[in-house]
Amino acid sequence: MKSYYRLSELDKAFGISIDDAYYLNAETDVSFCVFCKTSDVILGGYRKDKFVGFGCASYSGLISLNKEQQTKLFESKEVSLAKSVLLQKEKVTNYTPDYPFTVGVPNPIIQEWLDAPFNEIPFEQIPFSFMPQQRKSRLKKFVKNIYEATGKNEESISKLPEKFDPRNPIKDELFRSHSAFVFDDLCITAEELEKAKNYLFKSSKQLNTAKMRPIDLLFSNMLIQFPNSKPSQLWDKLRDDINNEPREFDTDEIIDEVGEETLYWFDSHAEPQQMKKKSFYNLIKKLKIN
Repeated sequence: MKSYYRLSELDKAFGISIDDAYYLNAETDVSFCVFCKTSDVILGGYRKDKFVGFGCASYSGLISLNKEQQTKLFESKEVSLAKSVLLQKEKVTNYTPDYPFTVGVPNPIIQEWLDAPFNEIPFEQIPFSFMPQQRKSRLKKFVKNIYEATGKNEESISKLPEKFDPRNPIKDELFRSHSAFVFDDLCITAEELEKAKNYLFKSSKQLNTAKMRPIDLLFSNMLIQFPNSKPSQLWDKLRDDINNEPREFDTDEIIDEVGEETLYWFDSHAEPQQMKKKSFYNLIKKLKIN
């Protein structure tokens, strides 16, 4: 097995479709990542939520996404990142602990610089920032040009941004760099793939264990009663059932509401959850297979 797979490889290799991937993202804790092409980065860590730099490097490999970023990539097909966590430490090249800027620390991007040799960085998964740009603020240059073009009107200074005086030279600053990622960049590691397979291809015996979500048990029991029903028919049955007193199928009143496109339900901790109709259809298909 490879260390990671692109989503486009999963169907042929493991029978996991793109629709399955949508379900995994929406309804499970399976985590997806993206492949980052060779980029200049600042490796570091965090101290009191402030980024501390260790050194500069080039990196080409997997980087992590938080759940919100994963969902945005699935829904919008693109996401822009200024920082992340690299997942393949062995793919780091051209590392140097030297500070690369004339702008001192602390600054809004880098709180501190530690000059750490690479072999002394204790993390296997290392936080990083894409290499910031050192330049003069375009906004400040624009304001300064306006100030000078209007005869250096002293009264206008009070209307300018705080801590910016156009009478003084504009100094260099650091500005974040962003890198854009698209849907085709999505990958899954071998470890997360095993979790995905477990969610999608559980045996019938496993499906009846107490580890199942309450909503899965409800759907499984309905499939026993209506094995030939289409997902759309089950959706309609659930929508009608919430008006019954008592309910015929959802006897534990797990479901709160069934709309046109979204099903709202409560998990085992009584926390509200939601499931899109497309995810529901995919889940029903998987439960039928098992």
